[in-house]
Amino acid sequence: MDTDVGKFCPACGKRNPAEADVCQFCKTPLEKMPLRNDTSTINLGREKTVPVAEEGSIDAATATSPPKGIAIYLAGDIKPIAVMYEDEFILGRGSEGNEEDVLNETIIDLRLYGALEKGVSRRHLMIRRSREGYEAIDLGSMNGTFIYEKWLAPHQPYPLYNGTLVRMGNFRLLVAFRDRPKS
Repeated sequence: MDTDVGKFCPACGKRNPAEADVCQFCKTPLEKMPLRNDTSTINLGREKTVPVAEEGSIDAATATSPPKGIAIYLAGDIKPIAVMYEDEFILGRGSEGNEEDVLNETIIDLRLYGALEKGVSRRHLMIRRSREGYEAIDLGSMNGTFIYEKWLAPHQPYPLYNGTLVRMGNFRLLVAFRDRPKS
């Protein structure tokens, strides 16, 4: 089965045909994420800057999974803001000038996308490789992390799947990666 085709339901998380408008399992509407017209860049720390995507929209059906690593899409972007190859990294608002905090961590700094106003903590969410693919760990954030609108208990790993919708406070993103083959 091709893991890059289909829409994932935001309520039950199950894959539906790409052309579906309603989840065939729970009847939840399958909507595209809203359009985003910003053309700024995101600071990935230490000389890494990635341009924001061109006009368009993205959903789990159209997100491109990189051959290796994991792509991070903001709601509405048609290109990933980052493709990460590290075994673990953090999503948040960055160090805000304190270099000691980032010496041994890879942090995707989301401040340029209104992360503060949307309730994202400085060190909000860790994504790391697991034997099955990737997992998400809320780092004790103030406004919580949600996968398909289900709250994640802090400091507990939760599996991520290709096309997973993640909300950090009120900040929405989508992850895309190729599922690891079962051995």
